[in-house]
Amino acid sequence: MILETVNKVNVGFYTSEYRKTTTNQHANFSAGEVNASDADERLLGIGFLKGSGNMHYGMRAEYAENYSVDNPIITVKVQKGNGKTDEYNIDIRKVNPQTANEIEMFALCNYADANGNGTGGTFGSWQTLNYYRNNAMHNGYFEMTNTMDHFKNVKQDWVSMIGAMIDDYMNSGLFRQAMDGRMLLGMFSSFIHD
Repeated sequence: MILETVNKVNVGFYTSEYRKTTTNQHANFSAGEVNASDADERLLGIGFLKGSGNMHYGMRAEYAENYSVDNPIITVKVQKGNGKTDEYNIDIRKVNPQTANEIEMFALCNYADANGNGTGGTFGSWQTLNYYRNNAMHNGYFEMTNTMDHFKNVKQDWVSMIGAMIDDYMNSGLFRQAMDGRMLLGMFSSFIHD
């Protein structure tokens, strides 16, 4: 009973925090903080990972140079705090939402959005998934990650996490958030494999 009350409080608090964060992030992009090169045809999406303290890592997903329908490779470029950029080539065929890291999930969400299979949310599937992830970490369903090492190496079960959060949202009367989770699970269903 105590855990349920804590979860309801966390859900409400992080819902309002999520709205503030996404509004601020997207206001920054519309104010022209994205480089002109980000507008090229290969760009799929942009996003953030929150590190320790005030550190944020900017991410950019784009079609890899050798991308094709039969070779769905997505390049994720991660801007680190020191101004350097790390690049990861993610083979979408190998990403399994039941055991994937955050960089792989960012690539998967942007790939799904680009192919019309995403959640259809205003800010994209990654932002919806990130919202779920943040709430799940605060509710104790997901491992807290806040370093580049974790972002690329900690594999987690995103499907189970979403299921747990759907239950919390339904029990709290947050039906729209629960529907977002169902859309994420629907998107992931074709990527789950052994």
